[in-house]
Amino acid sequence: MQLSQRPAVYALPSYSLTGDLLGFLRCGLQYRYTRIGKLPSTRPVQAWFGQFIHGVLEESYRRFDESRKRGAMNLPPWSEETIAGICELIKKRLAAQQLFPWGADLEELGYARAKVAVNELGPQLFPLIHRAEVRLTGARALPLAQIPPEYRFREADRYEMMGVIDVVTNVQLYDPDLWGNLLVKELLTDFKARSLKPPGEFEVIIDYKGMRRPSQKPIDPSKPSFWDIYGWQAQTYAHLRQAQEDSLPVMAGVIIYLNELLPTKGDLRRLREEIANGETDVVPEPGSETEQLLREWKDRKGEEPPILPFEFRLKRGLRVLPVAEATIAHALQEFDSAVARIEICRGKELQQGRVLSTWEKNAEDESTCAACDARTFCPSYTAETEPKLPGVRT
Repeated sequence: MQLSQRPAVYALPSYSLTGDLLGFLRCGLQYRYTRIGKLPSTRPVQAWFGQFIHGVLEESYRRFDESRKRGAMNLPPWSEETIAGICELIKKRLAAQQLFPWGADLEELGYARAKVAVNELGPQLFPLIHRAEVRLTGARALPLAQIPPEYRFREADRYEMMGVIDVVTNVQLYDPDLWGNLLVKELLTDFKARSLKPPGEFEVIIDYKGMRRPSQKPIDPSKPSFWDIYGWQAQTYAHLRQAQEDSLPVMAGVIIYLNELLPTKGDLRRLREEIANGETDVVPEPGSETEQLLREWKDRKGEEPPILPFEFRLKRGLRVLPVAEATIAHALQEFDSAVARIEICRGKELQQGRVLSTWEKNAEDESTCAACDARTFCPSYTAETEPKLPGVRT
């Protein structure tokens, strides 16, 4: 009697939407050192700021939800002492994870933006939240057709895709308490402009980004822009959420660019440039208060930037992405391609025994390189920044 042999046990490769796929699309070499190599950054600026804002909003919502369950709903705005206490609590939590603000200026800006996010965005957002920090997972076929045979080093034919939604909102259009909600108004205005008819009750997934609204002009036309990449992330979140049993119809994904709630001088300077060059989709109406404030601001040293109206800052901060089968399919296809590129880089490294020559690099985005320790020896960054000798004409 001939017995069959049990196949070898293997684990599915796991890819996080934020840590792996978005990290690789920012820069493959930086991803190799920080994510796969687990080398801690000496300047974790974005890591501290992003987790700090996320933590403050999560803790603030938790306190609001507890007050709502007690029957005494305590909705922001809250006092300076309350916000400061939440910020200090989150700062201590991050310090326990060895994450610290890179300088007093960054910490001060983080506190100021956290205060604005809680006191101005919180009253519109917190009543809509159904669940926070929703973990998602799903399996997809490994794109073996895109990986040359010589670089295939796994036995697996599928991979796991993971993610965490910051907020899942439950929107009931016929709830009178939501008729004056600015977020719901923005959603319905966007749906109407796209001729979409939502059901009476639906879900919207919300993802926070500790950054300003990206320019719609790509840095390199041959590569996807951050505008495209974050849009794919929202569509993929919607796909994974719809597979969960307790979900309602997901009508849209919403990205909230938190830096737009309190723009710095540099943010306003770039906004004026983008408006002049036609590189952004949200601009002030001609003759409005916002347009006048931006036009009259002199940007002198020591002069504080103008405080723009909240309605305009909210529009700048919100990006609504309607969910459809076609948009989801496109996003999944793009992330499958990113997984194939990561697998190829890993296969090349295993075959050649080198890192610098086998991993993709991206030196076009200044903010990515500014926080990267590998830029001192990265050949792509060196080629972009080092002066070149003039050629000799024969």
